[in-house]
Amino acid sequence: MIQVFLRAYSSLLFLDSVYVGGLLFAMTFLNYSVAISGVVAIVSAMLFAQLINVRDEYLLRGFYIYNSLLAGMGIGYMFTPTPLSLFFVAILSVLTFLISFMFNRIMGTYGIPILSLPFAIVTIFSYLASLKYSALFSSLIQKNMIFDIDLPLVISSLLKSFGTIFFLPNNIAGIIIMLILLYHSRMMFMVAIIGFYFGIAIHSLFIGSIEQALYDVYAFNYIITAMALCGVFLLPTLRNFAISMIAVIIVVIIADAMSVFFNYYAITVFTIPFNLTVSVFIFMLYLVGYKGFNYFPQHTPEESLSHYLSNIFRFASNKIKIGLPFSGSWNVYQAFNGEWTHKGVWKYAYDFVIKKEGSTFANDGYYLEDYYCYGESILSPASGYVVACRHDLEDNPIGKVDKVNNWGNYIIIKTDAGIFIEISHLLQYSLNVSTGDYININSVIAKCGNSGYSPQPHLHIQVQKFGVIGSETLSFYFSEYMKNDEIIFNELPLLGEDIKSLIVNQHFVEKLSFALDEKYSYDILKDDHLIGEFSIQVKMNDFGEFYFEDNKLNKLFFYTNVNQFYFYKYDGKEISYLKNIFKIVPKLPLITAKVQYDDYIPAHLLYGNLKKVFIQFIASFNQDVYVKKYRYSLENYHVKSEFGEVNFDTYKKGFKNIEFENIKLMRKDDVQL
Repeated sequence: MIQVFLRAYSSLLFLDSVYVGGLLFAMTFLNYSVAISGVVAIVSAMLFAQLINVRDEYLLRGFYIYNSLLAGMGIGYMFTPTPLSLFFVAILSVLTFLISFMFNRIMGTYGIPILSLPFAIVTIFSYLASLKYSALFSSLIQKNMIFDIDLPLVISSLLKSFGTIFFLPNNIAGIIIMLILLYHSRMMFMVAIIGFYFGIAIHSLFIGSIEQALYDVYAFNYIITAMALCGVFLLPTLRNFAISMIAVIIVVIIADAMSVFFNYYAITVFTIPFNLTVSVFIFMLYLVGYKGFNYFPQHTPEESLSHYLSNIFRFASNKIKIGLPFSGSWNVYQAFNGEWTHKGVWKYAYDFVIKKEGSTFANDGYYLEDYYCYGESILSPASGYVVACRHDLEDNPIGKVDKVNNWGNYIIIKTDAGIFIEISHLLQYSLNVSTGDYININSVIAKCGNSGYSPQPHLHIQVQKFGVIGSETLSFYFSEYMKNDEIIFNELPLLGEDIKSLIVNQHFVEKLSFALDEKYSYDILKDDHLIGEFSIQVKMNDFGEFYFEDNKLNKLFFYTNVNQFYFYKYDGKEISYLKNIFKIVPKLPLITAKVQYDDYIPAHLLYGNLKKVFIQFIASFNQDVYVKKYRYSLENYHVKSEFGEVNFDTYKKGFKNIEFENIKLMRKDDVQL
């Protein structure tokens, strides 16, 4: 539970670190009353959580505890520790904990974080209640620090605003907090400073005095608002930076308006301007489907941006992707915004035919059977449920079309990802599935025909908004296809191009089907001289993610889908063999044909710390600089790139030999369990 205790402190800076929490906890003793009351608040909330059997995983990251910590420190800022005041802290920390749980359930439905709203509400009520509790007034204290240093107002106001986040309006506290931010996140450090001085500048315009604006005790709201909307809840991009600055302006106005009202009752505004503004922004952006959300927050904004950009460039996570609906080689007959029928709201569609020697048919093409694609198997491009289908319409003779039933025989699949795929012009009575059936990707579902508005046999495929025939189409991409001897990922073929689907080698699949706790050992050779041993073990985390872990606890996460094996995250030291393996073979198509393909490698795997920091900063403005494209070649269980090469054994699972620079990792024994 020590981790829960310390993470509550680091959560106040949007960080998740036990070490940062320990440093911040020590810092609170600049005002022993704040420190003691904070400890009592956390312990009280944790004991109450144990009393009502709250699961440990709810508490582990300090998520439900930090509001209680804030409430305790807020009361400790006003009252010196006495048995009565600490009892008051304990009860209110429990109330804050309960409200945090309730607000999270209610607000989470709409994608709104609870932020520090429970603390603000409880502390306001506690201050109002204390006005009637005369016994508490004997413990009312002056809010002096143990010690401080004198600095110019323009600097001191920034530092004290940082310190005020922990109820420590103190230059030393501010310096400690800023150094923590600078070490963990240069982006957050920069955004916090700019947000503060931008808020001060706007406030001074309104009130006509920059000095008065610098003395504003609520200016810390500018800092946490800027950090929240450019790095924490939203990705640290130029667009989100602009959004965060607009939010800071709104915070200035709300803080002034609320202070006029709250001063009447001698209570402070606390973080209410921050909470209201950030909640409104996040709710609005959530409703409009804003794409700049930090959906998968990492430890820092830099890591979040890295995760986002890696997914964008490597896996096209911002695109709708589907598989090919056929096997073998087919030709693009009509693409998006096609020459004949792919127009208007139905412009996002593809037509395919089979061509041989430049023609789609044999003989004179008078009969349906003359056409190479007629009667060919149609495969499901994704796994999902059949939501609508039809296959009773006759196939048109060549030269005639059905203008009444434009789509002809068709099938609509709702994929596991929730998108709708429609395939049409199917052969009469060729469907082998029915509405409500669940189908797997690459399973045969029908035959290619010539029903509907179709001048010759072809396959039509589209992604659409709804699961009804004739729905508006959506832009999409094919997850992978082969063109000549090259595999193309997450792109669209051009009109007239011949493309092929990947033929998966099940033997290769078995080689990369790693089981939990399997261990692979290698001899390390440097310039062909044995220098040590390297081993990796297959493990799984609480989220069901599989990864390799070496003896230095570096982790390399991997995943296998229908057509490929790939690494997607490295978590470990700057120099490790696992990191090199990621670069050598980041993605591996599960085929044995001789092919080439490209993949993108993120900056944090390519550069040292200093250059990586610079690249991460620039990537906020120009995302293209963060990743670099490299060419890989695959042939007969052998992968090669400029980073090195990997060989696979004909009979054994896993990697046989791994070579890079002057290092060779040579498999030394069978799999260990």
